[in-house]
Amino acid sequence: MSAITRTWIAFAAVGTGLIHVALVIGSPLALGIPLAILGVVEFGWGILAFTRDTLPFVRIAMVVAVTPLVAWGLLLTAASVFQNPALGASLDVVPWGIAALFQLFVAGTLALHSRRTREGSNATTSAPSAGRYLIALTVGALAVAALTTPALAATEAGIYAQPHGEHDGSFTPQRDVPTDEGTDEGVDDMFDLPSHEGH
Repeated sequence: MSAITRTWIAFAAVGTGLIHVALVIGSPLALGIPLAILGVVEFGWGILAFTRDTLPFVRIAMVVAVTPLVAWGLLLTAASVFQNPALGASLDVVPWGIAALFQLFVAGTLALHSRRTREGSNATTSAPSAGRYLIALTVGALAVAALTTPALAATEAGIYAQPHGEHDGSFTPQRDVPTDEGTDEGVDDMFDLPSHEGH
């Protein structure tokens, strides 16, 4: 496997880990704990992949990449069948869908690499030139950032995040919420944020 492909896989794993960690906030406890563990493992594996000449724990990484996809499908089905709005709200398609794209890329690339290795057709590739590697590194970083940023913004953590450099006590997240019997009390209670005095 080329150094460029390994770098792109590592970027995808780091992006997936960040999204899964961000999804912990606002998720039910039974879902948040596995998400936190999964996110840390994915992020750590991605960082480790950056430092190795060969990808570590390839078979385990493939399982870790595929399992959340299956779990997401099962949870969506359960939320629909059992009419559980709280569970359904924590399975927002934007962050989960973008994480799924990263996971499919990682799992597919690792599966192809493993198949070529078993067949003995995985020829050794020469190291790319510094310029080519730098361009590929930049492209991979920009692609992952372009997908990860809206995914993070769509999570509960992203919705409650204040604009960079601001500490406005009047800030409220941009999400529609039901009010109590036509009043704004439900909204006021839900978005009772600290005023950040002294900033």
